[in-house]
Amino acid sequence: MTNKSLKLFTPPRNASQFSPPPQAEGGVRCIMSSPPETCAALLALLDWYVESGVDLALDEAPHDRYADGARASVASLAEPADPVATPLPQPSAAERPRRAAAPIVAPDEAVRAAEEEAANARDLDDLAARLADFPHAPFRDMAQHFLFGAGAPSARLVAFDAAPSATEEASGEAFSGLSAKLLDNMLAAIGLDRASASLAYVSPWRPPGDKALTPHEMAIFAPFARRRVELARPEVILLFGDAPARVMLTTKEPVGKLRGKTFEARCSAHIARAFVFSSLDAMLKSAALKPAAWRDLRRAAEALESASNGAQL
Repeated sequence: MTNKSLKLFTPPRNASQFSPPPQAEGGVRCIMSSPPETCAALLALLDWYVESGVDLALDEAPHDRYADGARASVASLAEPADPVATPLPQPSAAERPRRAAAPIVAPDEAVRAAEEEAANARDLDDLAARLADFPHAPFRDMAQHFLFGAGAPSARLVAFDAAPSATEEASGEAFSGLSAKLLDNMLAAIGLDRASASLAYVSPWRPPGDKALTPHEMAIFAPFARRRVELARPEVILLFGDAPARVMLTTKEPVGKLRGKTFEARCSAHIARAFVFSSLDAMLKSAALKPAAWRDLRRAAEALESASNGAQL
């Protein structure tokens, strides 16, 4: 460690009061042409750095190592290719440069910005593009894939799940895990499939560790989910789990108190019948939840049939 590098750190106020031995641990001697008290203070400072865990000396100027790496990559591309060299593999999605971090705003401002952005969407494709580029969306710069949904976009029935799982994140395909297979089986039981139903997420990005969405995160995604229903105009909505139920029904009631009932999901001028289910993951883990889900699924099918026959909400 050089005398120049010592300027990077602020010594403790009582550094001059330390009494280090003439030779520091590891055989370091003070060989600078300085007064004894200065030499003792510097040795004490070195001891303090070691005790604090400092093990690497840096220079005075900060360096953006990411920018250095990017410049090196550009320079290597500009050089003539070696005709016998093996081409390098392309970086994976996880290794590609991330977007610049979004400016930090107050929670209420982020929600208002989401409401304005969603309201300006002209159709489902425009809504997906706006959500993908929304700078204040939670998990946007953490997840590898933006998964807007699957199935028929403008189907008469939309099923909402909270967010992609680790399986979807790894495959890059929406609704491809075990919970999605359960959903496919439920739809098949009432004569539907992905060609006749739309599958959607509240959050199109997987939350870190598959954590539950917080109220603030739900508040940011809610305008996009509700605008999706307004644009797609489904007749029936299936809500699997806490986040979809709270977002679409604007309620704080737990799922257990919402099951077994028919709700009106009002998304601007459009109204759809809504049914609440336990989360797909919960039903995979507990078969005891499936009988109640089957009863609610039959009621949803009846509502879809009555809507086809012209019945009003």
